[in-house]
Amino acid sequence: LRCNDRAARTRRRYTEGLVKSIADAMVEQNMTSLGYEYVLMDDCWSAKERDSQGRLQPNKLRFPSGMKALADYVHSKGLKIGLYTCVGTYTCKNKLPGSYQNFEIDANTVAEWGMDLVKADFCNAKAPARELYTNFSRALNATGRPILFSLCEWGNENVTEWGGELGQMFRIQMDHIPFWHYPKTKGVAGAGIGQGTGDIIEYVSTLKPSSFVRPHAWLDPDFLETLFPITMDYTASRTEMSFWCLWSAPLIVATDVRKMSTEKRSILMNPEVIAIDQDALGVAGDIVARDDKTGAQVWAKPLHNGDF
Repeated sequence: LRCNDRAARTRRRYTEGLVKSIADAMVEQNMTSLGYEYVLMDDCWSAKERDSQGRLQPNKLRFPSGMKALADYVHSKGLKIGLYTCVGTYTCKNKLPGSYQNFEIDANTVAEWGMDLVKADFCNAKAPARELYTNFSRALNATGRPILFSLCEWGNENVTEWGGELGQMFRIQMDHIPFWHYPKTKGVAGAGIGQGTGDIIEYVSTLKPSSFVRPHAWLDPDFLETLFPITMDYTASRTEMSFWCLWSAPLIVATDVRKMSTEKRSILMNPEVIAIDQDALGVAGDIVARDDKTGAQVWAKPLHNGDF
């Protein structure tokens, strides 16, 4: 989706109507029965300036009814809703207001709107990550509203050691883009060896995720790019889904779930694979064997019933 107001008049518009249509589709296609329960809004929902009281406000052209009304609609569908902000001075796109030095007022604002999840990015940060995320986490907790806190810190500053203390999910590397291999390029922030699905799998193999993943402290490898046109075919998309579930990772679908194809449904709505992701033990799988000649790998994940 394009991050500008002009796109509000095109097919690629990021509007409250789009958000509602995604919520409708999730219910109509029975995704909720498999555990999909959040509709998440990433960057570019907000206005370029805060309001007269210093509060975040939505872009009025694309979200004319306001965030409270949108949250009420999503809740009426039996779903939860989340939005994006940043612990820096500005968000990562279009220099929209970040939450730096406004953690308390922003936490209270999103709580009043009825948000159930807050993703906090790390662009334009002015202090160490742990300090910033600690302050925002405390502000969200002080609202008294249950809000899932998603740390998007890109895997720097040893986040695997402290991310689960401050939030319920934390990014472990640079942004994922819809390719199997995409080498890290100059100017791209974050840990890892590349931005493609295969690159993420290789990087996580070096982390031993079972040592830090636990219930309410989830490794976040970023969005699922399921069947992204041209660049993510069926095999790549199925492999992506399999590894995200092996790691007990959040399943955040970045491609359109409206009118899904049979292939797409077979990946995103596979109950056996999702059961692995949502296993009650909440442990991530690790790589246990590798054949460098063939590239073959063996991974194992313990389950609550003693199986692997």
